Amino acid sequence: MSVTARVIKNSSLLMMASLINNVMTFILTLFTARYLGTHDFGLISSATSLVGVFGIFCDLGLSTYAIREVSRNKELTGVYFGTTLLFRVIFTLITFVIYVVFVSNSNFSGDGTIVMLLFGLYMVFNSFATFYYSLFQSNEKMKYQTIGNVIYSTSVLLIILVIIYQGSNVTIVAAGYPIAMFLSCLYSTYIALRYYPKFKLSFDRLFVKNLFVKGIPFGITAVFTSIYFWISLIILTFMSGSIAVGLFSSAQKLLLVLSSIFTLFNNAVFPIMSDLYTTDRDKLIDLYHKIMKYMLMLGMAVAVGCCIFSEDIITLVYGVEYIEASTSLTILIWAGVFMFLTSVCSTLLGAINKQFTVTKIAGIGAFVSVVLNYLMISNFSYYGASYSTVITEFSILSLMLLVLYKTEFKLNLAESVVPIIQIIISNIIMAVVLIYLNQSFIVSVPIAVVVYVIALFITKAISNEDRQIVLDLLSSFKK
Repeated sequence: MSVTARVIKNSSLLMMASLINNVMTFILTLFTARYLGTHDFGLISSATSLVGVFGIFCDLGLSTYAIREVSRNKELTGVYFGTTLLFRVIFTLITFVIYVVFVSNSNFSGDGTIVMLLFGLYMVFNSFATFYYSLFQSNEKMKYQTIGNVIYSTSVLLIILVIIYQGSNVTIVAAGYPIAMFLSCLYSTYIALRYYPKFKLSFDRLFVKNLFVKGIPFGITAVFTSIYFWISLIILTFMSGSIAVGLFSSAQKLLLVLSSIFTLFNNAVFPIMSDLYTTDRDKLIDLYHKIMKYMLMLGMAVAVGCCIFSEDIITLVYGVEYIEASTSLTILIWAGVFMFLTSVCSTLLGAINKQFTVTKIAGIGAFVSVVLNYLMISNFSYYGASYSTVITEFSILSLMLLVLYKTEFKLNLAESVVPIIQIIISNIIMAVVLIYLNQSFIVSVPIAVVVYVIALFITKAISNEDRQIVLDLLSSFKK
């Protein structure tokens, strides 16, 4: 089986989990957004953004570094993840205390404070769940992470639907999130204890020094990434209020659906890229080029579809009350295209030991995002936040491509032009057909998929080699 097919196979379970999670999230958002209204839904979104930033400090990149090293030598599983777990406990407790102090001294309402504190508990359970997910990824056992994700998404949906049925307020709704994450964490702990080597602690000075010196850049990158992704909601919270947050976050949550797809995909590809960097760089170069093409295919199709049906999508998911968010969605979705490509570049740079470079670029992105959001939100509210997100993502992608252009992994400009044109033409064909047929969003989705795939074959964006990869993959699943 080819390396590309191996990547797709390893990520297919995660993609399946992502599909299930996204369906569950869609149903959950459908009920919570309509039940809570823009103000209380904005509170939940503000809490999500805060723990998104604070939660990064629970790990500081040590687990990501452990994934890279263990993927190259599975015998190191016990000592790397045992030592990492100790620091995870320490960092999580410190982060939780700081988070509680921050929330207690902020100007949130009574309900707002309770919601924020409940999401603080969610952050703690999520910290340990993602630790175990790192363990599973390093050994390419994606099925355990798949089950853990499904347990969370199913649990949170069922719990909150019961809460809504009982007619409870926003604070009780918020309690459903930490409860569901605790169940997922409990399952992951059980799997780790049953199927993985006993964790070992190492206090060897050189080992711990390497763990921090080489791991923290991953963590700093995650901090910067969280800042430039979540800062829009945080600034909106304090400058424009919960209603603006609710409208912007309704569009951003749909962008998060896309980000969850490429995050899971990169979780699967990172160990393989790390391994290939030390064993076969030619295959790694080929893998990187192929994935960039596939991500562009997927990202552009989603963006074009969302632009055409933005009002239908917002109304379907959130209701007419959120219709103003459709313009934000039309803008934000193009950030998703850049995020797809950026995530591949970032994963590759981390796999080839250039995590410091990623950290620097993420730092630039965080700075650009903070400045742009402050300036644009003060003048254009959540529309300004949407434009800021797109500009920031494009800037980061440009910097990463520039860095990779100076390495053996550079994309050949002449060779890249043809596939890009083929993909653009395929999207134009799809858009023309959808606009001409003028059907509802639900009816148009299957039509769009069929038309787009046919257009990709007609324009030869899908090559013979791509078809062979699919055949290899299908053969592997049959076996």
